[in-house]
Amino acid sequence: MGVGPADVAGDAFQDLMPFNHCWGCGADNPAGLRLKSRWSPDDPEVALAAFRPRAEHMAGPRHVLNGGIIATILDCHGVCTSVADAYRREGRAIGRGDTIWFATGSLDVRYLAPVPVDAAVELRARVIEHGERKTVVDCTLVAAADVCAPSIRGACSPSVAAGSE
Repeated sequence: MGVGPADVAGDAFQDLMPFNHCWGCGADNPAGLRLKSRWSPDDPEVALAAFRPRAEHMAGPRHVLNGGIIATILDCHGVCTSVADAYRREGRAIGRGDTIWFATGSLDVRYLAPVPVDAAVELRARVIEHGERKTVVDCTLVAAADVCAPSIRGACSPSVAAGSE
């Protein structure tokens, strides 16, 4: 479950990306987590997403969110923030003209505290560096007002045509 339209202004990045079959965030994958990222109405440099875990997302202990799910939503939010930022820097709407895609080059997640499985989590991302071949995004997962998992990630731009998959 992702952010609803009333939670954050604007269309979700993932809903505008063509051919997005990602399990974590793909609008074209009905069986996935369906994460939705949007620019913050309060700070246009920050992308926000909310995620509501379900019982099947638990780790060994039933009250804790699985670490793989945490890494997946941080990864998806970071990649989609990179894509949205690249379109914005080119002055285009997401999905218009030649498709821009990013793939994870690295993902460094620090698990600072357990994330409860029975509460919504918020993801916050900001592009901290961008170049011709790499964008670096700082992404944080917050649950119950605690930073539970910050990550720094590099997203490298592949040269794959979106329609060729």
